Amino acid sequence: MTLKTIIKHFLLFSVFCSISISALAESMPSPPEIAAKAWVLMSYESGQVIASENEHALLAPASLTKIMTTYVVGIELKAGHIAANDKVIISENAWGQKFPGSSKMFLNIGDEVSVDDLNRGVIISSGNDATVALAEHVAGHQPAFIEMMNRT
Repeated sequence: MTLKTIIKHFLLFSVFCSISISALAESMPSPPEIAAKAWVLMSYESGQVIASENEHALLAPASLTKIMTTYVVGIELKAGHIAANDKVIISENAWGQKFPGSSKMFLNIGDEVSVDDLNRGVIISSGNDATVALAEHVAGHQPAFIEMMNRT
């Protein structure tokens, strides 16, 4: 094969690749219109964010987070890592979960509340304060609990 033929094939290949890439980019759908304050769509396999809006906004825990919290608490109860009658001391962080219009159990700093009662507060009252208190009790602090939920 001559150098001229190699260059010709390379140029044809380059044109083909650029057409394919631009066609792929044009065929990608636009991010969805979602009626939410913030959202994230990510690949389960790679963790790569595919699309998002306001992903770093600080918001009160949403219902799915509360469902996951009670699920992880259930796993930890079943594993014997915590007990339903464990007393959880309400931290200032848990007490401070008072986003405007958010749900709460009206816990006070220093209150001692059982895991069972906090779990009911998450399920029945949709309590943000109870959710954070359980997260802190199970994992020590919220970021560690978030990691547990993500692994689950």
